[in-house]
Amino acid sequence: MSLTRVLRTAATTLTKTMYDGETPTDASSAVTVAITRPDGTVVNTGTATKPPATTGIYTYILPGGPTSPSSVTWQLDWLTVTWSCTLAGAAVTFTDRVEVVGGYLFGLAEARASDPSLGNANSTTYPAALLAVKRLEVEIECERICGQAFVPRFRRALLNGSGRDALATADAWLRAPVRAASVAYLTGQTLTALSAGEVAQLAPTPDGLIMRPSGQVWPSGMNNVRVEYEYGLDSPPPDLVDAALLRLKSLLNRPRSGVPDRVSSYSNEAGTFRISMPGRDKTGIPDVDAVYESYASPIPGFA
Repeated sequence: MSLTRVLRTAATTLTKTMYDGETPTDASSAVTVAITRPDGTVVNTGTATKPPATTGIYTYILPGGPTSPSSVTWQLDWLTVTWSCTLAGAAVTFTDRVEVVGGYLFGLAEARASDPSLGNANSTTYPAALLAVKRLEVEIECERICGQAFVPRFRRALLNGSGRDALATADAWLRAPVRAASVAYLTGQTLTALSAGEVAQLAPTPDGLIMRPSGQVWPSGMNNVRVEYEYGLDSPPPDLVDAALLRLKSLLNRPRSGVPDRVSSYSNEAGTFRISMPGRDKTGIPDVDAVYESYASPIPGFA
């Protein structure tokens, strides 16, 4: 399963390579594609295209634009892409994910301009597709270490009701309005959607809470509240962008390092040098880790 991030309202071309074992193989039937939201709603279907002079490769255009239903990227979302066909005599399905986001930590042109080694003159060594893949790695790692999103994103979450007016989520910088909410008053019961008016009264907070009006509570229970909301900053801080670009370069050039992967120190004519090691909460690059650490606690008491 692959993950692709695409900007809200943008169209993008999805690519899938079909394999029989390790060998790219053409399907013996049409390759159909279905796009669904997290609640199971089908928002788009169609047939993939096989580019000329290729084997096992199929593409599908994810339609963009500002309005639904002609666009599937009109709002922040998580989409499931299901590819179905007959391959090597068997009916098969493959699933990928697309996240519709409000921005990136940096653009691909910004990445190329950040260092001469990544410039257009070296686009063969560093093609756009590789930059996009490594950017995604940088973004996921940065968000994990810092515990927050630096661009607008979407989440659909199943949470435990608190029995109070405050519902705790896993994210900081919740954005108004809350998109949807459903509750069950007893654990195990079917969730019932709040009305549009009730949802409009929900108040998301920067420290990750969704508040109900005075006198109303989220019923206590396990996995008895489902909410859809947007979260994240409007745009990333400039120093974080600089750190993320430095991390990108390190990931792109990691195979080219002259230092063996498993050493923690090395020596040369100038002496012995200890290498900063990566870990769960650090990249191993001091200049990057210093910036990431400064954003690791977005709000006092929030983790």
